[in-house]
Amino acid sequence: MKNISRIKCLCCKKKTLSEIINLGLHSYADRFIPLNKKNLIDPKYPLIVDLCKSCKFIQLRIITNPKNRYTELDYSYTSSNSNYARNHWKNFTDFLENQTSIKGKNIIEIGSNDGFLISILKKKGANVLGVDASKFMVNLANKNNIKTVHSIFSFTESIKLKKKFGKADIIIANNVFNHSNDPNNFLKGVSNLLKKNGIFVFEQPNFTTGALSLKFDQIYHEHVSYFTVANIKSILSQNNFQIYHIKKNDYHGGSLRTIAIKDNSVLKKFDVNKLIKDEIARGIYKVSFYKSMMKKIDFKKKELLEKIFNLKKKNYIIAGIGAGAKANTFLTYYDLNYKMVNFLTDTSKYKQNKITPNTRIIIKDDKEIVKYKKITCIILSWNISKMIIQKLRKLNKKAKFIYT
Repeated sequence: MKNISRIKCLCCKKKTLSEIINLGLHSYADRFIPLNKKNLIDPKYPLIVDLCKSCKFIQLRIITNPKNRYTELDYSYTSSNSNYARNHWKNFTDFLENQTSIKGKNIIEIGSNDGFLISILKKKGANVLGVDASKFMVNLANKNNIKTVHSIFSFTESIKLKKKFGKADIIIANNVFNHSNDPNNFLKGVSNLLKKNGIFVFEQPNFTTGALSLKFDQIYHEHVSYFTVANIKSILSQNNFQIYHIKKNDYHGGSLRTIAIKDNSVLKKFDVNKLIKDEIARGIYKVSFYKSMMKKIDFKKKELLEKIFNLKKKNYIIAGIGAGAKANTFLTYYDLNYKMVNFLTDTSKYKQNKITPNTRIIIKDDKEIVKYKKITCIILSWNISKMIIQKLRKLNKKAKFIYT
């Protein structure tokens, strides 16, 4: 497959991109293959991250087609999948209520998934509309009486949505804004749909936290942009938005929750200079930081692979716990395929009995680990490792654990 490289920065449009991370060839991380389609060939593209030397925006180099990412196979991740996720979105609703009134408001959620979050907002009296790129998720939401339309959001799509739904008081785009192949166009669409004094709320993995903790596995083709406070400020400013509120939280191992407002809004702007100064002090806008980071990651890779080889020699079953998108980045970069890892486990019924892209590892229910006396579990969902280990120890007291 021919690779198309991004030449201009997604934010400032200057040709000042410089490579900071290269993880080799990867397929789509959210691609989980049903057994009856196991003969499908996984598309593979170089997973390269670039830093814009002009505006410091962090982005993927290779351009992939969002239709291929979300429509060839049924999307498997659901936002209501676990207690951890459900509690997070319930807390998000409480946060939103503290910021503004919800009852009677027009709320559009872009990337609404199975509709879990907007179902809560609907119960609180909001007029809601979900927008999602996955037909499977759209059907799931509509079956649950959550009005949802199938759309890969853009300015053009916003025109259609405005005709159907009118302007929104609140637009939400959690863990989806970074999926856009054109974030400027995405924001143009948000601006078109949003009332003058409306708010745009979005939450994304905090790239600074990930880089400092060597968690490279949230880099994948679906994540086109990588957000820091400085990146968020620059992309919003580029599109006549300002930051009204920004705060860190622990979701996905560290996220940034932002409320953006239009330049002409009556709401007060928030000063983020202190947060940006802290990022600069950490060195994350220097190419040299990433050279050091990758050396450390490769050292960890060597150590973990030696550990697994030794366990395999002792006839241990190797299981990966948590079949998330980040697991696929990790497994592919570590060259851990079905010959090395016997199976993955996941609580989602939409992922069980499917196989991973590239590495072709079968996904089972967590209870699969009960069957084995000699088993080592690699904790791939590291962001909820404590919760997972407590659960697995009840299932199998003899299980060993490896942290990534």
